[in-house]
Amino acid sequence: MSARKTAAKARAVEKYPDPPLGRTERERVFLEFEQALICASEAFYRFAGIILGPDGKAHNLTGHENVILQQLMFLPRPRSVSELSRFTNRDDISNIQYSLRKLAAAGLIEKVPGTANRDTRYRPTEAGRAITEAMVGRRRELLIDPSANLKDVEAQLRTATAAMSLLTGLYDHVSRVLSGRF
Repeated sequence: MSARKTAAKARAVEKYPDPPLGRTERERVFLEFEQALICASEAFYRFAGIILGPDGKAHNLTGHENVILQQLMFLPRPRSVSELSRFTNRDDISNIQYSLRKLAAAGLIEKVPGTANRDTRYRPTEAGRAITEAMVGRRRELLIDPSANLKDVEAQLRTATAAMSLLTGLYDHVSRVLSGRF
């Protein structure tokens, strides 16, 4: 390489150094995955909020509320806050409780009292089932059906799900290790 090209490359590196999280090829791959994960997560929660349609908008429901509602729809019996927390891999209990209050105020879920406050469970109401059915129709029309144009989408999603499950375990393990250090 000529001295001029070497100097130009050195100036480019000084101007645009490798990001701290992407100095090696493996680090760059992880960094790109993490950026894609952040974008996918935010896009998913935006989608999950808006797919509720006019009823969701009228009650100012977000994607987080929809995810909780769908967990309650998915599970065959009423669930507690701690069960919802485990199912979603979330530890922000106060935010889950806030979402449950919003869903209850909208008439989409109801409390099933237990012997103590911590034993309180939640289940969907008829209105919650109705908004879910409307959402399922929109989801099928706007997401599921058009995905038929993607080659081998089911296999790709299964592979992505397996990889994300493994990485979730790795990220959780590292978080536990680091929480003991700091």
